[in-house]
Amino acid sequence: MILPKFEYKKAKSVAEAVAFYHDHKGRARYLAGGTDLIPLIKLRLSTPTAVIDLKDIEELKAVSRNNDGWLTVGANVTLFNLKNNPVVREYFPALYESLDATSCETLQMRGTIGGNILQDTRCLLYNQSLEWRKARGFCYKMGGVACNVVPNAKACFSNYCSDNAPSLITLSAQVKLVGPRGERTIELEKIFSGDGRSPFEVEPGEILTEILVPLKKTKGAYEKLRVRDSMDYPLAGVAVSAKGAAARACVGGIGLAPRLYDLKNINEITIKEAADRIYADVKPVSNTVLSAIYRKKMAGVLLKKAIKRVLQEGWK
Repeated sequence: MILPKFEYKKAKSVAEAVAFYHDHKGRARYLAGGTDLIPLIKLRLSTPTAVIDLKDIEELKAVSRNNDGWLTVGANVTLFNLKNNPVVREYFPALYESLDATSCETLQMRGTIGGNILQDTRCLLYNQSLEWRKARGFCYKMGGVACNVVPNAKACFSNYCSDNAPSLITLSAQVKLVGPRGERTIELEKIFSGDGRSPFEVEPGEILTEILVPLKKTKGAYEKLRVRDSMDYPLAGVAVSAKGAAARACVGGIGLAPRLYDLKNINEITIKEAADRIYADVKPVSNTVLSAIYRKKMAGVLLKKAIKRVLQEGWK
């Protein structure tokens, strides 16, 4: 598909990018790797008057270990470079595995960690061409009166499909946002709005500039349900990070935001309880290529598989 016309701006600093955004009165979009934004623009799911390129902002490309015990990751660090960072491999195996499971290496070299976190939610009846959507009728996320998957529902049931946000949440990651009203840092799990039409609590013009991860060694794993190993978004994904006898598990790929679970003491009972809670909590609908009930059942299965690998024991 051919891109529509828009103005192209190349920012040299975060401040300049925010100023460009202000000039276009909220009708601009920020461009990092482009692996999510460009397909959305081609499908006319996003129609900005301007695209502001962030790739030349050097401060967004750095990975550094801070003296106060944090790993700081610039939002424009590519998934491939982050995956091959020795600190990530040594300290954060769940994050490493989620990066490795994201699409293929060609797209990992293009996509950025910030873009992967802030990717739009997806639905089989939403991520289609404009012609297809006009023929079917616009859904609630597109401004229609109801969801096209759940009859008469005045809500959106699209799926948030980042591989990496769940693993970062299990690591207690925070994100730094800079915008017209200044700078703020919040826990990653608090960035989600729960509204599929606008899935993030990000103010107009804000740029995700850094991801901050506590620099503590963990054991971890990431399990992903998908049809094609090389490219697919997760149809369900579970990240687990453990320190000592405690672990944090996070389920993604089903619903509008990742779900976090704390396991205070990992044993057969707590693993089963967590799997049962996940089964009760996740409520997939028929908006992917796999059935809703299969994805629901698999979420708990993926949790058990991830924890089994973390413990390297045969939990059932």
